[in-house]
Amino acid sequence: MKRFWLVLCVVFLGLCAPSWAEKENDDIKVLDTLVVTAGRVAEKPEDVTSNITVFDEDLIGQSSAHDLGGLLQEQGFMIREYPNSIVVVDIRGFKTDLYDSELEGYVLILVDGVRSGTGVLNKINIDNVERIEIIRGPGSVQYGASAMGGVINVITKKGRGKPSVYVEQTTGSWDFSKISAGASGRADDVDFSLSASTETQGDYQTAQGDTYYNTGFTSKERYSLNTGWTFLPKHRVGICYSGYKAENVGSPGYFSDIDRTNTITLSKKDKTDLDYTGQMENGFLSWDLKYYYGENKRNSDTANNFPKDKQQGSQGQITADWGRVRATTGLDWTHYKKSTTYENLAAFILTKTQLLNERLVLSAAVRQDNYDMDGSDTKRTDDSNVTPSVGFAYKITGELKIRANYAEGFKVPTPEQLFRYNDYGSMGILEGNPDLKPEKSKTWECGLDVNHGALSSGITYFHTAFEDQIAYVSPMAGYWTYENLSGATLAGMEGNLRFDLGVMFDWDFELAPYTSFTHLIEYTNDETDEDLFYTPDWRASFGLSFAMRDQGFVSKLNFSYLSDQRIKDNEGTGANELDGFTVADLTVSKTLFSMGKAGEISLKADIRNLFNENYALVQGYPSPGRSFYMSLRYDY
Repeated sequence: MKRFWLVLCVVFLGLCAPSWAEKENDDIKVLDTLVVTAGRVAEKPEDVTSNITVFDEDLIGQSSAHDLGGLLQEQGFMIREYPNSIVVVDIRGFKTDLYDSELEGYVLILVDGVRSGTGVLNKINIDNVERIEIIRGPGSVQYGASAMGGVINVITKKGRGKPSVYVEQTTGSWDFSKISAGASGRADDVDFSLSASTETQGDYQTAQGDTYYNTGFTSKERYSLNTGWTFLPKHRVGICYSGYKAENVGSPGYFSDIDRTNTITLSKKDKTDLDYTGQMENGFLSWDLKYYYGENKRNSDTANNFPKDKQQGSQGQITADWGRVRATTGLDWTHYKKSTTYENLAAFILTKTQLLNERLVLSAAVRQDNYDMDGSDTKRTDDSNVTPSVGFAYKITGELKIRANYAEGFKVPTPEQLFRYNDYGSMGILEGNPDLKPEKSKTWECGLDVNHGALSSGITYFHTAFEDQIAYVSPMAGYWTYENLSGATLAGMEGNLRFDLGVMFDWDFELAPYTSFTHLIEYTNDETDEDLFYTPDWRASFGLSFAMRDQGFVSKLNFSYLSDQRIKDNEGTGANELDGFTVADLTVSKTLFSMGKAGEISLKADIRNLFNENYALVQGYPSPGRSFYMSLRYDY
């Protein structure tokens, strides 16, 4: 293994060599106008001290995915999916919650910088998205609890330029049909961007040609709106709305024992955000005020219905920028109401300093969270947590950056884990534990980023110590409760590489091979000294993109790979491992007619699971076989 990493680093540094060999002067050359908001304020990617990944609008448009889960699977993230209903993601061995509780998860999903209210990725619309930013590693100092493994921030579009509209029809395998429409633009001081879609699908077939009954759904509807009014220079009041509604979604159970009757009769999520951003004329002070409210509901035709989650919160922050020094401070408030209540008030300060002619970037931040939880029968508890982070980035040249970061993360025990009490009669009793401590993590990482002409690449090493894991235990016969255990140790490498041969050879088209990967070198349960369940040591994506943009032609061949993973045999087959797989997807799009002021018509074709791989993301739930999709779109 050491020889493998030595060879990889030699090849990596060889490809990157021209980037520092062509230094011309001592001034940092800014090559990228992209800004990111991983630190809650807009900044250049080269000033970020942690490892972040950005999916832009072009990459999202080339994807064959219909939701966030499908997009992340294409990009090499580990996904667990129960057919058409529940999709969760893993980042560095930490996952969102399987039962759609934001507080139960270890990866936090945001929409426009505020909590989405869900841990299930298929409820997140990507039809009206400008970019997606992913913090790999703890984001608790920026966003609080449940961000131990990372943060996924889905940023919706803001209308710009002349108003435009689109209509798109997609048809495909398994009687799939989707209609979507949207509009975007700016009229005087008002900007808007919106989209709406509805889709339906029948039961799909596996790669072996067997029908997987009860995997279809009657409808899935997704809505997104981002609109605002700029009433003074650099002052904007905005409103964002996101909605998801699914009806009669099949929940078939194991393929070996299909339940043709069980369905999720209604799965619904709505969230509304109000936002005011402002800035002084000289740019020294800027501020951002947000309030959000949302509901998340899921009903099935069994007795195990989930209560409605109600969520509201606010964020307020102000940033002072002295040029080489920037400080952001503010307050966050979050309130969840289900059968129990969770309330969180937090204060934070985030600082960044640039030294040595802006080559050296130093960051430091600290956050204090105070939370109160109320259970039934007047049970109540409160606690607090302090989360720090520090980091640096050094720009050797405008194209080569080294970085290092230390950050802590935490997840509070939920009201259910603290106060729950269920008497199952002869089967026993399940009781919460009011003495539970928050789960915590300490992560340090170091990395190297290179961006030079045709080359874009980065590599990161990380190590995480996870402590006080909350686990479900049975200390005596007929009695179950929750306890803090020792935790786990996770360490590994992350990397990405993209090389555009078209730029290198000055061709008039793009031809770019690419890859990204995560390799866990260690993922050990400290209690048992065994590998963690449902944690593959390799996950990767690689492929080739080809584009002749002046002719409206774009294509992409993408492979996603997941290695074997240790599992618990809940199906009862005797298996203790889920086989790894490699799945290929092919996407081709072409502008058919460009009619000037009358708009244009384009065609997009997708083949998913191109080579008909027989694979499963969860034991006993085989994924669809080869499937075909065709989309016709009109833009005006």
